[in-house]
Amino acid sequence: MNRLDGKVAIVTGGASGIGLATARRFLDSGARVVVGDVQAPPPDMTKAGVAFLATDVRDPAQVDALVRMTIERYDRLDVVFNNAGIEFHGPLAATDPADHRRMVDINLNGAYFVLQSAVRAMLTNPGPGRGSIINTASVAGLTGCPGMSTYNATKAAVVMLTKNASLEYGPFGIRVNAVCPGIIRTPMALLAVGDDNAYLDEIGRKVHPLGRLGEPDEVAKLVTFLASDDASFISGTAIPIDGAMTAGFSATPGWDPSDAGNG
Repeated sequence: MNRLDGKVAIVTGGASGIGLATARRFLDSGARVVVGDVQAPPPDMTKAGVAFLATDVRDPAQVDALVRMTIERYDRLDVVFNNAGIEFHGPLAATDPADHRRMVDINLNGAYFVLQSAVRAMLTNPGPGRGSIINTASVAGLTGCPGMSTYNATKAAVVMLTKNASLEYGPFGIRVNAVCPGIIRTPMALLAVGDDNAYLDEIGRKVHPLGRLGEPDEVAKLVTFLASDDASFISGTAIPIDGAMTAGFSATPGWDPSDAGNG
């Protein structure tokens, strides 16, 4: 089903991981796609018609240039997947101030600048539905996690930024939502565990009640739905896609899943 036929979409952080999976899903759903990232997407994306502009979201001028190029090429902007971000681990007291500032600059300030530029462009679209913006937050923006204070803080801020933007621009027909992934099989997640695939799988089994890692395309499907007119009355939400990770305690002492339903 071509949910995004005729729509023009930007994906930031679209060269790998969830962003790349979403750019592919957008393309398969009929959208014209522009990727903004500090690295180029794989060659097959360019061959498939995806446009690319090197973009560091920390710089509002580069973000504006990405939006401007999109409109110059396609005459409009309908969808933005505001996805660029980084992650590192470390206890609060031991975090280097430079690392803290870099994460805030990319995860929060970058998300802010993309939102700002996207909203300005979408306000020029004819109503009533002027556009859809989907921000990448995280389960780390919904609940605490030891050793990830800066990351948690930036993603919680993205959740609140999503809510505020939806309130400010809902009256103008612009929808703003966030997705909150659990642990997804991405290069960033793999890097965090020293490129140990087996260990990453083990973590996924332990923290998700569904018993496995999430896959990038599973998140991409949710983002595509939120981008589409099928989600026309959904705005201001931060939707977990986390295999029930944030539903509650999943490791209750004495609970053996093999006993479930045995009377």
